[in-house]
Amino acid sequence: MVEIQEHPDSTIIKLTPNRSATWRETKVAIGIMVALVMTIALGWAAVGAWVILPFAGLEVGLFAYFMYRICRQGFNQQVVTITKEFVLIESGIMRREVARTYDRNQLSFEVTETERDWHLPDIIMCLGLYRFSIGEFLNKDDRVKLKDALQNNGLPLSRTHWWKD
Repeated sequence: MVEIQEHPDSTIIKLTPNRSATWRETKVAIGIMVALVMTIALGWAAVGAWVILPFAGLEVGLFAYFMYRICRQGFNQQVVTITKEFVLIESGIMRREVARTYDRNQLSFEVTETERDWHLPDIIMCLGLYRFSIGEFLNKDDRVKLKDALQNNGLPLSRTHWWKD
């Protein structure tokens, strides 16, 4: 998701991935899975197949771990602040973990596209030999919004397929 806030002296672009579930909904899904699997496992253990218990525990443990990791990545965000002098890029999960300030006059952005749009376009910030990808977690429509927002703020932007609209 791309949120753009225009201010008189700056533009703030907040980039967040689209989330299919909140943390609360994820915990409910984990709870339902644990209850279902453990009910079945305890039923089998009651009739003598106790060997199933460690595997059921491993299954629900891995399920809970991966659901947590996926949900946590959904809270990843980048904030791009553009002013007349600099561009500030902040990124992190649920809070600012990395913040870098760049001189606006030395930056350029590159949009790499593939033939027949087989892959999502990448938006890469270039500063000399340093290259940094922004908005990696965005879908195609949001990447187009980000590209347009950067272009509308007067940042130099080059495209690999400049002849396409």
